[in-house]
Amino acid sequence: MNLNKLLDNRIVYQVLALGFAILLFAYVNSDKLNTTRNDSNNSDTTMMSSDRSETLSVDLKLNVDSNKYFVTGYPSKVKVKLSGPGALVTTTANTRNFSVYADLSKLKPGTHTVRLEQSGINKDLSYELKPQSIKVTISQRETANFPVQFKYDTNNLASNYDVGKPSADQQVASVTGAKKDIDNIAEVIAAVDIPQGTKQTITRQVLLQAVDNSGKILNVVITPQTVRVRLPVHSASTTKKVTLNLVSSGEGVSGKRYRFSSDTKEVTLQGTKVALAKIDKLDVPVSVEGVDNSTDKTVTLESSVSGITRITPKSVKVHIDVTETESSDSNTASASETSTASTSKSETVISDSSSQKASSTSQSLSSTSDSTSDSSSSSSETTSTSSSVSSHAEE
Repeated sequence: MNLNKLLDNRIVYQVLALGFAILLFAYVNSDKLNTTRNDSNNSDTTMMSSDRSETLSVDLKLNVDSNKYFVTGYPSKVKVKLSGPGALVTTTANTRNFSVYADLSKLKPGTHTVRLEQSGINKDLSYELKPQSIKVTISQRETANFPVQFKYDTNNLASNYDVGKPSADQQVASVTGAKKDIDNIAEVIAAVDIPQGTKQTITRQVLLQAVDNSGKILNVVITPQTVRVRLPVHSASTTKKVTLNLVSSGEGVSGKRYRFSSDTKEVTLQGTKVALAKIDKLDVPVSVEGVDNSTDKTVTLESSVSGITRITPKSVKVHIDVTETESSDSNTASASETSTASTSKSETVISDSSSQKASSTSQSLSSTSDSTSDSSSSSSETTSTSSSVSSHAEE
């Protein structure tokens, strides 16, 4: 009686159905889990046992005496194709605990074809290098210093604006390379890019480049690689004409006297009013280093005053007249002539490599005049000579 009532109760059937559903769900998912685990184990086993390949790009090293030789023509990177067990290939690709190199240690200067070698690749792996050999040029290594020059295009400046004298935190660069390339260097330049419509001073880090006379960039190492350049930009609002003051620069040749002259008597400066007010004449240094004969030099005009944006013309031709100095132990007449010549040349701008000798001659002449003051005839002659020199100097 009670059993029949229980069987007629819908709740009993619902509980039984839920129980069967739970059991079925547990059975099905247990089977899937076992299948997934088996697939994973099979995949790991396949990865460990199957071969695969991978191509890597690695740095090329050179075995060479870099203090003596400079090498050009080689690629900075080469490709390495690794083949073998997948796990080993993956590990090698991640750690990269091997190297590719070219042994140049036994080669002399010249052009050579060298086979590449490797070190550190696991013996269970096979490899292929691309390229297998390289062509290199070995040259004698040389280092030289060059002043940093500046290159820029003023066409991008705003209207009525111009640039002043550029400067850098490093004025001289050290350049290392093959001797033939060092000999071909025309200048080391810092190329400054001027944005369109620029009105303000530009300050930026600029890469240095060594170029030859045709503007070709040479394959050399420059230290430092970059410099911080400051390019002043000013309003070019007015101009002013000033005279040139030719002054000597450098150490002249002993026993030589220098006199400068130029067909250009004055130049036009362009810049701000404040800067132009500070200048009445433009000093032009003329190098007499190693000059022992009369010659002509073209000198670039520059101003150290900030705010001067342009000098017209940019350079002048200077004639250097070189003459021999008189011997300091010559007789009184010779000393008088030397003193007269020295006094006359003081009116022009000269390199005074021998001015000390001329000064010494004048002092010697004056001393001679004093030491002979007791003799009336000698005194008369000396006084006449001194007066002649003095008169000439006043002229």
